[in-house]
Amino acid sequence: MKTPHRLALVIAASCLLLLGLSGCAPPPGGAGGGAAGGGAAGINPAACGTINTSKAGRKLYAFLVASAELDRASIELEQTVLGACRKMADALGVSSAGPMKEVCNRAATELEANLKVSVKSEQRMVTRYTPPVCHTSIDLTASFAAECEARATADVNVSCSGRCDGTCSGACDGQCAAAAGGDASGGQCAGQCQGTCRGRCTGRCDGYVDVDASAECKASAEVRAGLHTECSEPKVEVVRENVTVIDDSKFQKAMAAIQVGMPQILRAGARLERAGRAVGNWVTTGTQLVRATGQLVAELGEKGACVAGQVAGVMAAAANIQARFSVSIEVSAQVSASAGASAH
Repeated sequence: MKTPHRLALVIAASCLLLLGLSGCAPPPGGAGGGAAGGGAAGINPAACGTINTSKAGRKLYAFLVASAELDRASIELEQTVLGACRKMADALGVSSAGPMKEVCNRAATELEANLKVSVKSEQRMVTRYTPPVCHTSIDLTASFAAECEARATADVNVSCSGRCDGTCSGACDGQCAAAAGGDASGGQCAGQCQGTCRGRCTGRCDGYVDVDASAECKASAEVRAGLHTECSEPKVEVVRENVTVIDDSKFQKAMAAIQVGMPQILRAGARLERAGRAVGNWVTTGTQLVRATGQLVAELGEKGACVAGQVAGVMAAAANIQARFSVSIEVSAQVSASAGASAH
């Protein structure tokens, strides 16, 4: 994953080239928000009016929409993790006040301490969970790319690196339930793939999507697809393996904390994994925009300066977005480790 500094340089270069000046104007409209696609950092794709009427404008608009959604998602996921840690802290009887990292550290430390002192163990206490299953809509993903490319959704090819829950037209690494009259020979599937679909997938993808489009539209579509992925609620259980409870009060607090907070932590972790991947694609989008800025200036005309201000808003938000993902991933892993969580 690229660093915030690298991302800032990419966006700054794009901004400079868009304006043809030595600096960027602040995002127009102040804090923005309220308009379609508006983010917490004032990233508002609609602030400059209609810009997605040309090839270059559509790509820039797609980038701004993806950036605004990434900004909002980073805040929402941060708040989800904070909320789970606060619930765990309350169940453990420690303070739930303060920023996310402090609250989660406090909860994780208290949880680990309670589990250690509340049982006498010949082996161990294990927190087992069924991992959340995450689904990405192929049709929705294709629609993002189609809007960016000004193509029909049906003309956008989306493959699935994971289980294709619909129909796989191509190679299937797994069991293929060929459609009536279809042929599943030679590694080719014309039906539902219970494995990894390495061709065109329809329906849902339980994995990562790969969009066949121009670099800018591909990156923007995959960013938005990752952020719109839905993950199921994991099931969590605590299994005692040859342990004797010696302090029931502390033990019950630990169990209550695990039950009230771990499902949210694990679900957020699954979404954070996909969102973290999206951040890398976001950098790719910015890089491609730098290469296309001459065309952008020519095609956007008088709206170029306004749009550049929105790109400056992305630059200003980059470090904060990266930090939210980084800290959320860090504390989620810490709390899971303190609970001794393992998938089964």
